[in-house]
Amino acid sequence: MYAPDFYGFFQSVFTFTQTVPGAASDAYLKLIFVADIVVVVGLSAAFIMLILIVYVSIRLEQFEHHGFHHLELAQRAHHEPEHIQEKQKNPRWDGIMQMIHSDNESDWRRAILDADIMLSQMLSEKGYPGNTLGDQLKMANPLQFTTIDIAWEAHRMRNALAHLGEAFPLSERDAHATIEQYRRVFEEFDYI
Repeated sequence: MYAPDFYGFFQSVFTFTQTVPGAASDAYLKLIFVADIVVVVGLSAAFIMLILIVYVSIRLEQFEHHGFHHLELAQRAHHEPEHIQEKQKNPRWDGIMQMIHSDNESDWRRAILDADIMLSQMLSEKGYPGNTLGDQLKMANPLQFTTIDIAWEAHRMRNALAHLGEAFPLSERDAHATIEQYRRVFEEFDYI
């Protein structure tokens, strides 16, 4: 494979201009001077362009961040009233909380039963299949429903209350603990 020998070419041109007196030698020196100027101007221009590219990149990133920040604030402001309405449109939980803070054991029982019904409705709204809450919990994916064990525990308490009725002893501590379990599940789904 033949490769051009630029070094040899310029060596021979330099040797030739050394032997030729006068004008040719001066022309060669001028050519070298112009080439040096071109190299210095080219490197300077490249350095300035590099600085401009870095500056523009930083400014674009700042502008993009600023724009996304304003977009996020606008979306949050747009959805915030809807979010507040969601919290206000669930008065059933307020009723459950009033019952659990009662001094009457029958109110505690009713609070747990209502919380269980509310959990089943929530899961139905979220698209969990099943005819009963037990079926819905069996079909739930633990990776998408991190409080599933807590939901099962609360549901077991509800089943004991529903099946054994007054024969099942319910302490105030157990009632509050069960409602706390339901609360944690509802908060995971941002339902209350």
